[in-house]
Amino acid sequence: MGAICGSIVLFAINFNQNYRLSYVPPPMASYIVLASLEVLGAFCALFLVPFANVHREVMCIRSYDFLDARIEAYEMLYMFRDRWILVLIPLFLVSNFFYTYQWTLVNGAIFNLRTRAFNSIIYWTSQILAAFAISFLHDYKHLPRRWRGTISLVIVTMLTCIVWGCSLAYQLVHLDSPLTSRADAATDSLIDFTQFKRSGIPTTLFFSMGVVAALWQSLAYWLIGTISEDSAMIARYAGFHKSIQSMGAMVAWQLEAQSVSFMVQIIVNWSLVVAALPPTLYFTLNIKNERQEKYPMNFIDIA
Repeated sequence: MGAICGSIVLFAINFNQNYRLSYVPPPMASYIVLASLEVLGAFCALFLVPFANVHREVMCIRSYDFLDARIEAYEMLYMFRDRWILVLIPLFLVSNFFYTYQWTLVNGAIFNLRTRAFNSIIYWTSQILAAFAISFLHDYKHLPRRWRGTISLVIVTMLTCIVWGCSLAYQLVHLDSPLTSRADAATDSLIDFTQFKRSGIPTTLFFSMGVVAALWQSLAYWLIGTISEDSAMIARYAGFHKSIQSMGAMVAWQLEAQSVSFMVQIIVNWSLVVAALPPTLYFTLNIKNERQEKYPMNFIDIA
């Protein structure tokens, strides 16, 4: 929701910019508004309710004593003994890797400035809708957890292949030159959202990319949640997920910085996605269908 609000602000500010130019420096108002929203968000955190005052009627809330840095560091190192979180590293790595391709090499290379902001609204909206839709499957209590995870993975795999296949087909027609040569392309070739005949297909494709990205994220977090009932442990695993995710994004941005061609970019992205599927499937097939209160792990092998 925050991304949508930020995109709406940028779209409104840049709406009257010269949309025929390939690059228009964002006005100072863009930075001022976004910085103000960030400060406001940080200020709202001061009104969080203390943990002791949180009450839930349908669940048990377990409180934890605050750990010092030494103990927390030990717990983080101990996490690497858990082979199940290590199995998910390929999934974590690829879950943000494709953002560079989607935002810089698709949205940035095809559309003009104000349409990029418009597409940003569409993209983040698609993520909300997709995450909400897949949550019904992940939370469906009448199916065993192993079945839920397997079905979710099948859905993600099918939609991912469809979207990447369509991306390749569109790229072969419109984005078959290296990024360096694209920078010299005619500015009139950039698409504006008012050009419905030109913008319909790539905008729909960008919307679909947002759907697939949200499904990957949702699946990753849901699988992390099946490892343990210990919320402190899950918090560390989530932090590990974000660190691996950021490392993948760093590599992807470096590829873009080196002006790697569009074709190489899509091959690398699609290959990493395919490579992440077998270990994720192995993880999913080993989820126990019932929660285990006695053990911290919910898997067949808890050693």
